[in-house]
Amino acid sequence: MKTFNYILLLLFASSLTSCITTKTLKATASVPAGTTVNYSKVVNPAYATDYIGADIVTEVEFYSAGKARNQATKVPKDHVVFQVLPIGGTPKDAPFGGGQLGDYVFLPKDQSDIIFNLKRGDKIQLRGGTRVQKYHLNGIKIIEFVATSIEKI
Repeated sequence: MKTFNYILLLLFASSLTSCITTKTLKATASVPAGTTVNYSKVVNPAYATDYIGADIVTEVEFYSAGKARNQATKVPKDHVVFQVLPIGGTPKDAPFGGGQLGDYVFLPKDQSDIIFNLKRGDKIQLRGGTRVQKYHLNGIKIIEFVATSIEKI
């Protein structure tokens, strides 16, 4: 009986872990470097995988530096995170009552000074591509932008 309970516990823990783990998806298309793409299309789940690791240009509004406290997003090494919105867009409600948030953008630390001088609503141009992760159990995609450069416009 003790062994059976142990096996049940392991199965439960394994299934719970698969609910909260993600896998990083690979690019599904090749986009020419420097292509300008509307940001709403970049973060649309139907298109986001086309821009994984790409070198595209898009324009957004700055929302805030940093990330929500209750978000488990993993920031790439030597990068900072900030939040953006589509131009004229509105923030979305964070899960579990965490307030409102924009979409996450990662930028190399050595280029990040500009984000600490931006104000909410400032228009910026980003260059880079997406990082898309998919939850194993429910299939929800987490779409983030990995910028290689930023410029205030």
